[in-house]
Amino acid sequence: MKKFENNVFSFDAETNGLYWEAFSLAAVVYDSKWDLLKTFLARSPIKWDVDQWVETNVLPEMEGIEETHASYEAMLKDFAEFYKQWKNGADIVFHMGMPVESTVLKDMVEKGEIGIFDGPYPPKDLVWYLDMVGEDPTSVDGYAKKYNLEITDYGTSHNPLYDSEVAAKVYLDLMKRREKIIEQSV
Repeated sequence: MKKFENNVFSFDAETNGLYWEAFSLAAVVYDSKWDLLKTFLARSPIKWDVDQWVETNVLPEMEGIEETHASYEAMLKDFAEFYKQWKNGADIVFHMGMPVESTVLKDMVEKGEIGIFDGPYPPKDLVWYLDMVGEDPTSVDGYAKKYNLEITDYGTSHNPLYDSEVAAKVYLDLMKRREKIIEQSV
């Protein structure tokens, strides 16, 4: 089995309810040696009345993330450009990407920002990876804490830059663990 050498492109979106447009998008790109190559962080106004759960759990974690775009469409366009620039040769990673991150990908296609074959193939949702190794599939935070992964101080869950980073580092750690298992079995 070939040694893991891909970049990791991890992204996260925050939405006003699970099935609405994102009002914040973030991404990190790491190389296989855990070096941060690039970040993306954007925010647009929230459409519609703010969901109570979002008001209580998400917005406090996003204090300090200023609006960078006047609309979801403008933010999505810039994110698509970032995505196209960094996706090639990268494993595209997210945690619990259904329905939020999958909607972002669908919207980029529907709005003509990426082509129908530009989506992640295959997508790497950490839910399945964590479940396969006997970890809690609902918590990248729990995994990061359990294995002492160093996470930048972007805040905590529901800060999209934090969520992107912790997912990337959990994935990188899982790939490192996979390599050790393969080495031991040879």
